[in-house]
Formats: sequence, C-alpha cells, structure tokens
Amino acid sequence: MSNSREIASEILQRIYKKQHLDKICDSEPNFNKLDQRDKNFVRLTILETLRRNIQIDSVIKKFLTKPLEYKKVKIQNLLRIAVCQILFLKVSEYAVVNTSVEIAKKYQFHKLVNAVLRNVCRQKKQLLNEFCNLSNLPVWILEDLKKNLTSIEINEVSRVIVKEPELNLKIKKSHVKLKDWESIMNGKFIESDILLTNNSGKINDFPFFDNGFWWVQGFSSCLPVKCLDNLFPTSKRKEINVLDVCAAPGGKTAQLADYGFRSLSVDISEHRIKQLKANLDRLNYKPEIICTDFLNYDSDQKFDAILLDAPCSASGLIQKKPEILIANKQIDLKKLVIEQRRLLEHSKNFIKKGGYIIYCVCSINNSEGYEQIKTFLKNNKNFSSVDHLDNIKKYGKIIFKNMLQIYPRRFKFSDNIDGYLDGFFISILKKEKNN
Repeated sequence: MSNSREIASEILQRIYKKQHLDKICDSEPNFNKLDQRDKNFVRLTILETLRRNIQIDSVIKKFLTKPLEYKKVKIQNLLRIAVCQILFLKVSEYAVVNTSVEIAKKYQFHKLVNAVLRNVCRQKKQLLNEFCNLSNLPVWILEDLKKNLTSIEINEVSRVIVKEPELNLKIKKSHVKLKDWESIMNGKFIESDILLTNNSGKINDFPFFDNGFWWVQGFSSCLPVKCLDNLFPTSKRKEINVLDVCAAPGGKTAQLADYGFRSLSVDISEHRIKQLKANLDRLNYKPEIICTDFLNYDSDQKFDAILLDAPCSASGLIQKKPEILIANKQIDLKKLVIEQRRLLEHSKNFIKKGGYIIYCVCSINNSEGYEQIKTFLKNNKNFSSVDHLDNIKKYGKIIFKNMLQIYPRRFKFSDNIDGYLDGFFISILKKEKNN
C-alpha cells in the first residue's frame, strides 16, 4: 500500500477506533515510508477531515441510496478522505476520483465510490454554499457554549475550529534580545517572549532547536504561569517553591524554570515523564521530577504555589487536535470531573497559608471549569477565588467570580498581528487560613 489517500483512510479508520493520530503516525510503517511532502499531505487531509467530520458525513449520506454496512468502514473512510479533498483542499478532482475508484476496486465498491464522488464534484459549489460551520460542533460542546456565549460568539468558535492552527514558540527570556527571532523564524512576537511563526515542517529542523533556545507552547497554555509571574516579584523567585502537578510533557514546567521559579514536577505516566525529561534536557533545565500518582503523593513540604493543569476533555484544543471531536463523542465527563475534584482536594494539603493554587484545564466545558471551582470553594471555606488576572483578562471572559474562560477564537494582539487562541479555563485560589 503506497498511495497516500489509501494510507490516510487507514489512519482515519484507526482514529475512529479511539487511537491518537500522533501515536499512529509514529508506528504506521506505510506512513513512515512516505517522503516528507506526502506525510504532510496525509496529516493535512486527516486533520481537515476530522475538523469537518459532521459536514463530510452529511455529504456522503446525501449521495448514498442506503447507509453503508458497518463492515464497509474502509469504504466509508475512503469516501471521507476523498470528499474532504474535493471540497476543502486544493486537489485535482480528477485525481481524487480516479485514485479513490482504483483503491475501491480491491473491495468491489468502485462503482459506488465513483457515483458518490462524481455527484460531489458536480454539486461542489452548491454543497459549499449550504454548509454551516456550526454543524461541526458536537452537542456535548455546543450545549455549554450556549450557556456563556452569544450566537455571534458561538459562530466565531465554529469558524475557528475548522482553520489550520498556528504555531507558537516560547523563546527563553534570556535569549529574546540576543537574536532577531522574527526574521529567523518568519514570525511576529505576540507577547514579549511568545512568537507566532509561519514556519512549517519538522519542529526539530527549525533554527536553534538543538541549542534549546525555545520550545513549542500554545499561547493560551502560557497564561497560567503568567499568573504566577504576576503574583510573585522577580526578586523573590528563587525563594518561591511551586508544585507542578500533571506536569508532562513539560511546557509549563519549562516556563516555570524560565521565569526563575523553583519547582517540583509530578506526573503519573512513565512515558510522558521520559518525554518531559527529554524536553527539559534539550532546554538545559533541571527541576526536580517525580513519577507517581499525585493522589498517592505525600510530603511534609508546603508550597508557595501549586500549578494544577488537570486531565480534561481537551475540548479547548479542537483546532489542534480535531480527533477530540471523534474520540470524545461518548466521553464520560463525570469521570473526568471526579478525577479533577480529587486532584484539587489533594492539592490543598500541600499549600502554605497565603499560598495559591492555579487550577487550569484546556477545556470549554463548564463542568470542568467554573462549576469545579464553585464546588471546591463550597467545600473549602478557607480558600477564596482571587482576582490576579489583570495581565491576562483581555484574552477571555470572567464567567463567574474571578474565573477566566478563554474560548477558541481569533484575537487581535496588535494593529498588525492577528492570531488564534485555544480554549482554556484558569482560576486562582488563595489559602486564606489554615483549617
């Protein structure tokens, strides 16, 4: 199997079986035999298909005389890939139809594939005019958005999630002024140390990767640590101890080190810890790291701050990880909420009086965000939700007492720089007194 469309359909099939795209690409022999150009094409096609999966499936259904049987899942995914390329990617319609028909001959479904795709080609303009991006938002996300956003704002979210995401680089503060990063990386600074780049290709081929002068980190993901940056003066950073919970793969851990904080990083996954250590070694950062289930972690040490980036649905990262739209259709949010609550309750045992817990999730679901914090505050009267968000407030909405919800949307960073924001929830909790 050497055809990129066939490989794309096979990978898509595995994603529908709840496997992760990156892991598939790392382990798929046929994918790894492709040259870099074809690899990029396959990934682009898959990601675009996932972002628009509801629209694409509605088109296929329209031109089928009867639903495909479950056993015909290979044909279903071949059609998904082909329809995506015809409607949303600048690919020759002739090439898409002919290649897809040739692949379908192996399964004796070439006549059906040919009929569906030729109908799509004939009605392409009409189909595109009929589309509404809002239809790509699953119910489990849309219901929460309706509670906090206007219809105009929800439409903005739906427009953003089908766009190819941008790449943000966090430049070491000590190296920001040492080089002309905007020229080197073909980008623009959207904050003093965060660069929006138009570079593409393999990350480890970018300039100064091996030197460890920067790392990849989404802008919204940088904001929780910027809260800590606002809470503690630079002159006292070496005295400030931060417990970094659920730390891997280490973007925030690196950011803590870059801002001068002393940190202890904890994560349950051995694989992710290895990844975290590799990332930090490249950057020449050496924080203390423990591989353990935080819920079993015990220590007499009390911390000035705890950064809890809790496991979540990742619904705020749809643009970057559109497989979420597939994998999380049946997600049990209740289990995640329980886990987040347990982690938050355990965190309180290690915080000093007057210290802070920064709770964050890359989610736009209320149950993982402000409802979680409301419950915690109800059960822990010695904590309060505090307003130390002045430096990041503009990026989102205060949806409940001092609780910031950022939604996937386009944001104007300056007069000449627009960029995208990932969805993120951030709350700062202060321990006012001991129990």
